[in-house]
Amino acid sequence: VLLFPASCEPMDSSVEVLTNRNADFAARLYRAIASRTDDNVLLAPFTLSTGLLALLSATNGSTQDQLMQGLTLIGLDPQTLPDLFQNLRAIVLPEGGATNLQQGMAILPAQSYQVLPFYLDLVQTKFGGEVQNLAYTATEEAIATINRLAQERTSDRVEDLVTNLDPQTQLLITTAAFYQTRFSPSFNSSLSQDERFYVDRYHVVMVPMMFSSDKYFLAYDRSTLIPLHTAVGPSFLPYSLFIAFFPPIIFSFIHQHK
Repeated sequence: VLLFPASCEPMDSSVEVLTNRNADFAARLYRAIASRTDDNVLLAPFTLSTGLLALLSATNGSTQDQLMQGLTLIGLDPQTLPDLFQNLRAIVLPEGGATNLQQGMAILPAQSYQVLPFYLDLVQTKFGGEVQNLAYTATEEAIATINRLAQERTSDRVEDLVTNLDPQTQLLITTAAFYQTRFSPSFNSSLSQDERFYVDRYHVVMVPMMFSSDKYFLAYDRSTLIPLHTAVGPSFLPYSLFIAFFPPIIFSFIHQHK
């Protein structure tokens, strides 16, 4: 399942281009993951893009070219991406909004690498992340630090982000996300009932699920798109959240990248 915001508010054309490129990256990433596993995974492409764009800002040459291609950003100026992403973050993460997206991103080089103050400031101000050197040879301490960072950024919603590390690791990008929103109109909780959720092919748990029959406006493009209206911002400005169902339906979350 992929979630795409579709705002009814005017958006700067350059930011709109970045939004569309990020949505394309998310769809391609989903297809790649879905082709390799039948497990349930939760995909948070916006959070993942945050980490990869922060990494891209520290690169040049062929490495930067490969990241630009992988993130479907070919044709955009790498020098302008930090400012564009900062503007996009302000739209996706409005202060006082009803949409609660808590995310954390960290660039974690080994202690032998020196990080310039300019890059530290860039990651913090443009991407809302942090940079911290870790001693990966002290595996337990490094794991504890990474998990603490994830918990702090998600109000303890994400725990045990990392359970093991290679002591020879030189650079790690970690991302964690927790998402909650209000739908308008609100779903009638009396229509919820316990139903089976397949954790994987061997484990099934009973969880509350929403059941409702109604007429919906649908669009088809090798998938089914269902618009769900949400309320965001201090004045609860409405926008649509399009849920795209691709067969088979899986949930994915990329939480660490070497």
